Amino acid sequence: MKHKYGKITIRLIGIGLVVTFLWLTYHYFEGSKLLDHFHLLLTAPDKLTVMFVVYGVSFWLRALVWKSYVGKDISLTVYLKGLFMSLLINHLAPMKIGDIARVAVLAKQRGVSVDESIHSVAVMRIMDMLVLCLFSACGMYMYLNRFPIRTSMFIFLGITGTVMIVAVLLRKWNVKFIRKHMHMFLDALVGRRGVYIVSFIAFSWICEAIVIYEMANMLGLSLSIFESVWVNSVTVSGQVFQIAPGGLATYEAVMAFAITRIVPLWDKAYMAAIVTHAFKFAFSYIIGLVVFVASPKEVQLVRSLLKKEVREYEKSIKS
Repeated sequence: MKHKYGKITIRLIGIGLVVTFLWLTYHYFEGSKLLDHFHLLLTAPDKLTVMFVVYGVSFWLRALVWKSYVGKDISLTVYLKGLFMSLLINHLAPMKIGDIARVAVLAKQRGVSVDESIHSVAVMRIMDMLVLCLFSACGMYMYLNRFPIRTSMFIFLGITGTVMIVAVLLRKWNVKFIRKHMHMFLDALVGRRGVYIVSFIAFSWICEAIVIYEMANMLGLSLSIFESVWVNSVTVSGQVFQIAPGGLATYEAVMAFAITRIVPLWDKAYMAAIVTHAFKFAFSYIIGLVVFVASPKEVQLVRSLLKKEVREYEKSIKS
């Protein structure tokens, strides 16, 4: 029952963000300006190439981290396939189920059990969120005076509620299971290997933030690299409330809000969020198509698993 309430809460917040996006669209959307922004982007192939490559490097770094954590003689290509298939699925499905692809692709490899695959994907997600939360917290501390009091209270309550939900879930889960996987997690993060993993994850998110940095500055929003990292961290963290493919609407609402804490120009922040998200959608489809053509067997496996997951998701909505 508590798990059900948690899902309802996430959906309600997601709906709230969608409503916020619609309000922003009503006030700040201008088709001619949006076309001008896209034209500006297309007439700067050097910057577009840099963003595409750097965004791709962010996934390459995550693949290296994942490979290091698993610690088995498996080609880096396997991890990249899992990441890119996951990215494509998350930009096609209304809920975040892309990790199924990561689990399926890795579990198919010789010497890797399904349990090990699930564990590694879960740990990578946890590490991503920890790094993003760290970046977000640093920025929140620096920009706290720019947040309305009500917003600050809402964020505090949100963090507190999340911690309580996690605590409840941990109590329900099998203690032996938690201890086993926690031991594996801590063992992997000891010494140089741990520094390597955390550093590369941090660098991967910095690479992703460069897309926001380039987009914002092209559209007349003067953001520094650190400010772009913070905006990206807050925006990606907000995608836990995704209720549309690729976090459509929730991404734009959170990113526009984050940018305006630094540069109080809602119209430009809104446009920057739309153009940035459009770029990420395009990247996911292009890379996804390449993986689809190059790995038809993995695609078939993931499709069968996704159909099952979607059926269960539909049942949960009806109940």
